[in-house]
Amino acid sequence: MSLLYIVPLISSTCSLYFAWDQYFFLTLLLKRDIQVHGNRLHAFYWQKFYPRGAIAVVGLISITSGASLTLLRAQASLLQKKGSYNWYLAGGILAICHLLSAPLMVPIANTVRDGKKDVDRGTKALRRWLNIHLIRALTVDLACFVSCVLAVVKTLHP
Repeated sequence: MSLLYIVPLISSTCSLYFAWDQYFFLTLLLKRDIQVHGNRLHAFYWQKFYPRGAIAVVGLISITSGASLTLLRAQASLLQKKGSYNWYLAGGILAICHLLSAPLMVPIANTVRDGKKDVDRGTKALRRWLNIHLIRALTVDLACFVSCVLAVVKTLHP
């Protein structure tokens, strides 16, 4: 059971790193000196990247929320005694909240993926996707990570 206490921290760390990595890499395609080549790459890259990336993101969200909720159910009294119950609850809920942006993000991602038809439209869509992605990462994903850090520290502290 001890290992399960740190699983939400590990998976939320991976989620946050993945979000940063996506932002870092995809913003490079919008740099003026790269954009000429990047415009041609957007559609191809997103056709390959988006399905795999979505699987990774949903997998990490499932691990974070699943482990957190399992702990809340199996170890409720211990977590309440340690003062970490609400932090695990917050981490699990915030992981799921990542998906709240999907109705905004999926149509934009489809526009980027179909960017071969209209390169300028694809580039504008990528810029919009990155803006929403950054806001989500700095709010929901970061808050999830911090909640998981506090949950683990409080639980494992003697």
